Amino acid sequence: MKAEDYGFIEIVFESGRKQYQIPVYQRNYDWKKDNCLILFNDVISSYEEERSHFLGTIVQVQQDEEGGIKKYIIIDGQQRMTTVYLLLKALYDSTKDEVDKEDLRKILFNSNSETKKLAKEDKLKLKLKPIKSDNKEFLLLMDDDFDDMNQTSNIYINYYYFINLIKEASLKEITPKNILTGLKKLKIVMISLDKDKDDPQLVFERINSTGEDLTLADLVRNYLLMTDNNMDELYENYWLPIELKIGKDRLDSFVQTYLIYKLPENNKNQYQSFKNFISKSNTSHEDTLKEMKKLAKYYFAFANFSSDYSKKINNVLDGFRCLKQATIYPFFFSVFDDFSNGAISKDVLYSTLVFFLNYTIRRTITGVPTNSLRGFYKGLYKRIFVDEGSKLNYLNSIYLFMSQLQSKDAVPNDTIFKDRLMSENIYKNRDSCRFILKILENGVDSLKETVNVNKETTIEHIMPQNRDSEVWHKEIGPNYFYVYDKYLHTLGNLTLTGYNSELSDRSFLEKREMIKANSKFLILNSDITNKEYWNESAIKERAENLSNRLLNELKLPDDFKKAKHEISNSRHTLDELTDFSGMKPTSFILLGEKRDVSAGTEMLVDVCEILYEQDPEKMYYLGKENYKPDNSLKVLLTTNNKLLRVAREIKNSGIYVETNKSFNEIIKTIKRLIELFNLSSDDFLFYGDFKK
Repeated sequence: MKAEDYGFIEIVFESGRKQYQIPVYQRNYDWKKDNCLILFNDVISSYEEERSHFLGTIVQVQQDEEGGIKKYIIIDGQQRMTTVYLLLKALYDSTKDEVDKEDLRKILFNSNSETKKLAKEDKLKLKLKPIKSDNKEFLLLMDDDFDDMNQTSNIYINYYYFINLIKEASLKEITPKNILTGLKKLKIVMISLDKDKDDPQLVFERINSTGEDLTLADLVRNYLLMTDNNMDELYENYWLPIELKIGKDRLDSFVQTYLIYKLPENNKNQYQSFKNFISKSNTSHEDTLKEMKKLAKYYFAFANFSSDYSKKINNVLDGFRCLKQATIYPFFFSVFDDFSNGAISKDVLYSTLVFFLNYTIRRTITGVPTNSLRGFYKGLYKRIFVDEGSKLNYLNSIYLFMSQLQSKDAVPNDTIFKDRLMSENIYKNRDSCRFILKILENGVDSLKETVNVNKETTIEHIMPQNRDSEVWHKEIGPNYFYVYDKYLHTLGNLTLTGYNSELSDRSFLEKREMIKANSKFLILNSDITNKEYWNESAIKERAENLSNRLLNELKLPDDFKKAKHEISNSRHTLDELTDFSGMKPTSFILLGEKRDVSAGTEMLVDVCEILYEQDPEKMYYLGKENYKPDNSLKVLLTTNNKLLRVAREIKNSGIYVETNKSFNEIIKTIKRLIELFNLSSDDFLFYGDFKK
């Protein structure tokens, strides 16, 4: 690496035949007029005050020559270089002095030809080659083909901005030649990297760590493209199609979802974890980009209507968008991959989506916290499909696993779901509230002619939110405040309209007539338009009817109910007051992880392994202390296996557990261990039958 102080115009554009290429991993040219004005004012000041101005650092890597032209890749400085080049072009087009024009032509072009027009095939004529997405507009500009330029591009906008600034400067008798003099006073530090010794990727990251934050998508793109020799091909074949498919506004979300899906663990520094993972797995950058391109197709369907899938599937995916539940997308990557590979049919894919949409709605309405969903969905696919055989009966494998869940991740049953629907404040989550009302009107399939429910459609309270409304005091009666506090935001008092401000605090009869005359939501409003009054009884009756309709739309599959019933007969908890003598365990679930076992000792060792993975430091501490459970003289955990009668090592850790215990003792031991690791009894379930 070599760093030297130079005049910017002299070293970059004047000295010799050369071309600077902005590589594909760089951002697009995005300087705005404010940035251009600051640069222009600095140039004018340098001319007027006859002083130099430091423009910053340029980092370059020299490449092999081509056609007698020295070629460089710009690691840092593309925004400044492109902007100065646009100013030079504006000066070239603004000057009428042929000598000055010739000076500018030599700065801009490698060719000695006097013609201004670019030969289309002469890719080396210009001294700057921007990133591909900017290069088209750049070439049109340099070829004076202004009519075909995209007038919204920063290349076009900033060029004409400089033209106008030059005109304004001429009113102050500052000529293009004077401005060029000011440009030649710009100073830079040029850092030249040795492509065989220096790591451009690391240099790029360190430079950008102190400037404007790079997005996660920027970092991943740069890593995958910059450290590969065929970066132009990788960009053309993979990254550009991903950008075009996803769209730049969703690109960062896609990359975040991909990393959650791909990386074995959740980590705050996803980018560093990604680099480590790629390095250790020996996965080529092209294979990674190929996978990302495939998953981008799925992600597009998650975020938009996609012609690659049926209307039914698109409608269900729209439900997750309405509920803003993108945390399930890493799980869906695997499910859609199974569909793409022919492992499951279109009907199985649809049923899978509907089941998890139902699950999402039930969790939302019953108030289950969603902060754990990311971790839940990240590992869900592998926990359901432990081997290829479990995919042969795809839906049953899903139903079997989901039916075994307990605590916060359990599927809320119909009784709990209906109770919460009728009694809870569902208005507090506007997204889920609007979506539930949409399902009630259109159905979960939405295949028939449906009423459009969009962001302009508002959620209307029949009994209004204004607690001091005298009209509604009289409408509800003497128990008004009780009814208001209990039912205001519940299902029975909510509907959809397109004219919320017009209904406002009007009396019930006025609202009813306006709804009759204008509302297209016939099913939602049928229990409103047939009423003569609106009180507690009317609200409860409507809530009952709507909740029954919603339960009918969101039925849990019969196979799920069957699996849940069969599981419940052999499922046991740590808190059961039962004598487990003669029990033969078949499996257990701890923290959502299911393991098959054939004996109690195997279950105890496996539980210790999972706890060790959760908190190895605590397990080491217990082992070194020769841990004995409360009121026991016998060691349970130790690093000295000679202290135990039947010792089993925990995952080659040097920590041993005593397994010479009856099944009842094993259950008590597991309960104590779970308490020691600050877990709840609800986090553990086991399955088994009594020996006959």
